[in-house]
Amino acid sequence: TDEIMHHDIIPLYAADIQDQLKKQFAYLSGGRGGDGCPVITFPEYPAFSEIPEKEFQNVLTYLTSIP
Repeated sequence: TDEIMHHDIIPLYAADIQDQLKKQFAYLSGGRGGDGCPVITFPEYPAFSEIPEKEFQNVLTYLTSIP
């Protein structure tokens, strides 16, 4: 079971996680996949393995909640 996907989703606002978003380890590129879903881009980020799991979850939860 994927624990990330089964947590209760709490609405996040950009202001709540602005420091995490500024790191730009993940972002919406503006593109869409073949099924119309937004594409999340993970650029090269030297300290990617050092990002705390909660921070990673917050950013992905926020990015996937943007209509």
